[in-house]
Amino acid sequence: MTAPPKVLFLALDAASKDLVRDWSEQGLLPTFRSLFETASWGTIVNAPGLYTGSVWPSLWTGVNPGRHACYYYEQLKPGTYDIEVFLGDQVKREPFWNALGRAGRRIALLDVPKAPLCEGLNGIQVVDWGTHDADIPACSWPTALIDEIHARYGRSPFRRCDWVMRGSTPERDLRDLLLRRIDARLGIAQDLITREPWDLFMAAFGDAHCVGHQCWHVHDPSHPRHDPSIAAALGDPVRDIYVKLDGALGQLLQHAGADTTVFVVLSHGMAAHYDATYLLEDVLRRLERQPSSMSRVVLDHAKRLWRKLPLAFTERFRTMAQSIDALPNASDRAGRRCFAVPTNANAGGIRLNLLGREPNGMLRPGAECETFCQALIADLHDLVEPASGRPIVREVLRSHEHFPGEYTHYLPDLVVRWHRDTPITGVASSKIGRIVREDTSTARTGDHRPEGLYFARGPGIEPGPVRHAVRVEDFAPTVAERLGVPLPYADGRPLLTRLQ
Repeated sequence: MTAPPKVLFLALDAASKDLVRDWSEQGLLPTFRSLFETASWGTIVNAPGLYTGSVWPSLWTGVNPGRHACYYYEQLKPGTYDIEVFLGDQVKREPFWNALGRAGRRIALLDVPKAPLCEGLNGIQVVDWGTHDADIPACSWPTALIDEIHARYGRSPFRRCDWVMRGSTPERDLRDLLLRRIDARLGIAQDLITREPWDLFMAAFGDAHCVGHQCWHVHDPSHPRHDPSIAAALGDPVRDIYVKLDGALGQLLQHAGADTTVFVVLSHGMAAHYDATYLLEDVLRRLERQPSSMSRVVLDHAKRLWRKLPLAFTERFRTMAQSIDALPNASDRAGRRCFAVPTNANAGGIRLNLLGREPNGMLRPGAECETFCQALIADLHDLVEPASGRPIVREVLRSHEHFPGEYTHYLPDLVVRWHRDTPITGVASSKIGRIVREDTSTARTGDHRPEGLYFARGPGIEPGPVRHAVRVEDFAPTVAERLGVPLPYADGRPLLTRLQ
């Protein structure tokens, strides 16, 4: 009698595919080296510009951002000028594992990024025990499971890596805490995976994400903040974490039986943090000849002061902190034809103040809006980096063209992608003059790159490289198909038939 199919899905959140490839070839990552030899593998394509905030909701819903509405943890609330926190339970499509559970499949989930807690799930789920930038306090289904995990393995050593970097030896502290966290999460994963023969076991590690953001300057000698003395004393914390993750991955793969289809996914990449997103609001103001209002100057000062307060105080008032970070305020946005909206650093987001959509709409849809957009896009392409004179805008995308769906209006109307290979010290053009200002919004030295990497191994899957990239939306229908459950609403296509 043939055993029922099983799926083991392991993910390294924001681990660089280039580092994994290089260090595998050097023999530093034996688990990955084995996967390159025994699995089918290839590139993952994520939503252009919006991938950082949308990659995980797209993976666990199987649809593009225009159909699930999520691109960042803070977004404009439609019908207003207010910025609101946007978490996993606000995503407009359910996770694919809910459909699996209704079909009788047993599921175990550990730290899948940005996922909502699915009460009543046919199985178990742990949310935000140790994800990168945990959105909510650690919780679980069944509810008592998280208390059991805390009693046996402890709480995550930290909730947000930015906070660790405020110490006197931040790179060393973060590296050591991440090594501890990997050990603890591996223990939790091995505990959960052996509790019963799950149809789907899915676990993610966020440690490459944290170390990539915070320690890229130690890893990369070409980075402007690279300090050879720190590198000589500490080594490469990025490499240390990747080696540790490779070992944890190897131990978990031992739980895959002959009937198990294994997926190992590196969701999206990491490299140096070079961007101009923090300058976009100033650029738009200068293009519209709108000086900063006094209220914005005061509120920006409040933002800087807030960040200097002790964490023990500010963590108790997270909603207030998020409101401060969402500046400028709503009334300021209402009086402009367009304005910047919160996005991740890799691309800037622009909202058009459309008549009939926004409360105080100023642009008429149709010819007037199109003329405005064409002029704005041309002005953005004129921007150069002041020190080198090189163009800094790679392309400007229109969301309705790239992310069609019933929730496209939740997204920025225009997405500005930067040339990010070298440092950006400011922006300049004939229309805006020069803006040279340090990015004080973050101290992160690494930031994301769009492509990911996947490995697939199991019954009927031929090993070797796959020429054509897959979309991140393909994984939900792929896992569902393997477990005999249709997912007809998905934008993605099952990929296993392409690997056989």
